[in-house]
Amino acid sequence: MMKEASIFLQGHQKGGELWVTSDTLAALFTLQYCQNPAVSVILVEPRELKQNPNLEQREFKHSNTLREHGHINFLGELSNSNGEHEHCSNLEEHEQINRCKGYEHSNSHKEFKQSNSGHLSDAGALRDDCIFPVDPSVFTFKYSVLEEEDCPFVLSNCVLPAALLNSEPVWCVAGLCSTLRFMLHQIVDVNPEHHAAYLLGFRRSCLQACAEVSVWTKFCEVEALMALREVAVRGCVKFQGQGDSENAAELVRYEHHLQRPPLLHNALKIKQQYIRDTVQDEAERDRLLQLPLAELPDIEHKYAEGLNMTLADVLLFVSFHILLTKLQSLITLDTAIPLVLKWHKVILENEYIKGAVPVLSSSLAHLCSDRHPDFPLETVIPNVPDESIYKSDPERYKPRWRSFTHQQDIDVVLGMLDTRDVELGYNDHPADNVSLPWSSLPSSVNPKEGQLPPSRLERKCQQLENVVTAVESVAQDGNIIVDFCAGGGHVGIILAYRLPKCKIVLVENKEASLLRAKERVDALDLKNVVFVQCNLDYFKGSFDIGVCLHACGVATDLVLLKCMEQHAAFVCSPCCYGGVQANHILTYPRSQTFRDLPLTQDQYLTLGHTADQTHGQNNPKTSQGQHCMRLVDSDRLKAAQEMGYSTTLTLMQPPHCSPKNHLLIGVIGS
Repeated sequence: MMKEASIFLQGHQKGGELWVTSDTLAALFTLQYCQNPAVSVILVEPRELKQNPNLEQREFKHSNTLREHGHINFLGELSNSNGEHEHCSNLEEHEQINRCKGYEHSNSHKEFKQSNSGHLSDAGALRDDCIFPVDPSVFTFKYSVLEEEDCPFVLSNCVLPAALLNSEPVWCVAGLCSTLRFMLHQIVDVNPEHHAAYLLGFRRSCLQACAEVSVWTKFCEVEALMALREVAVRGCVKFQGQGDSENAAELVRYEHHLQRPPLLHNALKIKQQYIRDTVQDEAERDRLLQLPLAELPDIEHKYAEGLNMTLADVLLFVSFHILLTKLQSLITLDTAIPLVLKWHKVILENEYIKGAVPVLSSSLAHLCSDRHPDFPLETVIPNVPDESIYKSDPERYKPRWRSFTHQQDIDVVLGMLDTRDVELGYNDHPADNVSLPWSSLPSSVNPKEGQLPPSRLERKCQQLENVVTAVESVAQDGNIIVDFCAGGGHVGIILAYRLPKCKIVLVENKEASLLRAKERVDALDLKNVVFVQCNLDYFKGSFDIGVCLHACGVATDLVLLKCMEQHAAFVCSPCCYGGVQANHILTYPRSQTFRDLPLTQDQYLTLGHTADQTHGQNNPKTSQGQHCMRLVDSDRLKAAQEMGYSTTLTLMQPPHCSPKNHLLIGVIGS
């Protein structure tokens, strides 16, 4: 009997062992930590592993002995006697395995993925394969196995891990952090006193921000596990020599993070309580308690986010426990990363961590089976930025801190681009009538039901009219339409009501926003709506049309990337151009046309920041801002044109309904 909610993990069962992805390994460890998770646990067997059951062992195959001669650098790239760097496994074989599994792409598609996504989807070190063995006999919870083709359809839209509520309409949560947070919420709802409740952190906000915008979430959810995957693929811990990826450099980055005082919520209250708990001398304690916050001494990290253990500690422990155990069998780390070792020791003392460590034992045994070399090993500290992993840390460099809107810089960029004939002109809106019959629509369709203030309601209605009528101009019966960054469902709910023969998928990271949308969907009794709570990066479903209204910064480009990967039509209204910046998925400029220009990254950022200077019809900066908006969106649409799209750049009607009044429309072919 399934519980109210289920967690779906990716893996393969063979004999008495499970072979799982790094994300699944982290999820299983967290489930074991919780002991009695209030969810059903389901292992999904990938289709390609069913077709070739020996594939996971081939995937995990690597050299189990270090080379006979040479030394290993900290964090361990092997060097031969001539000092030349070598890898400890056959990466060509790994790439051949990927091709056998269907990850080979045409040259044109590979070039697109590399230039626009920032990584190749068939790069073994970046993909999450089922290469980690786990002994399920150690679990204190039950699990079941399901073949991929037998999974609920909505799961085909998501990257696992994912959680599914047994509800109508369908509600799915995807991505490692979101799924584990969902599981913890389920536990707390059943038992508020559960020992895992504190993992959610202050105001239950731990790892709530998505990896696309949060440096900290990206570190915990993406980069630490990527380091672990790299070790599994290569067969030995590799650290940067000259220009290669720095997988285990994450340990040194974490050391730098722990060297800094934690960023505290309610800092005065927490520091005063810390003083009461730790200062024994009564007079000194009283003196310190009288000081203002700015004069109080800093507190050192005990855990990843400060003085209390959170989900971040659990996730980081999975990767770092294995990496540290492997490294400590080869070299001494006491002087290189002392704070990481201290943190690791503190985490290991937790009784629930001790109960979960057996989940890692099989993978640890495989990864640590290298024969110890008979030669001395050299310790080389890698060169990584000495900075906090918190994006909000005042010491961390932020491009937005420097001004990108000095007029002389703007003049240089515009002067160069205006001579290159790369700017697209405006076209007419594709709909003959850009209006909706609001008076005849049910009240729950109207955006006023989405808790909008009256001052914004008229303009919001006009924006929705432009987007919805544009979608309707390209939609056909049976289409799957995805409303990305759906918020309270303003766009998606209107489309679901007006296009009852289409399926509408609302994709949104914030649970509170989707809950508001669900109330309206329930009131309308709509049966063609699916809710997917996840970051954009974790949505992988097939669809026909992608739409977004005022997706901020990089979100617009992530939506366009999703659409182009699916050869789907798109209707996008960008926003927050100044938020555009490269990340682990995207690089800028987006198009080859703009990349071929003598345009620096700072100059591109200047375009984005200046594009945000659209402050109203009477502001002298608005015309220049609109010009820069048009250039940035020309880059976006030219990227689509290079992928075979016919595109339209149009202004919303009336143009003053929003300072960000562009609509980007694209369909495959003419």
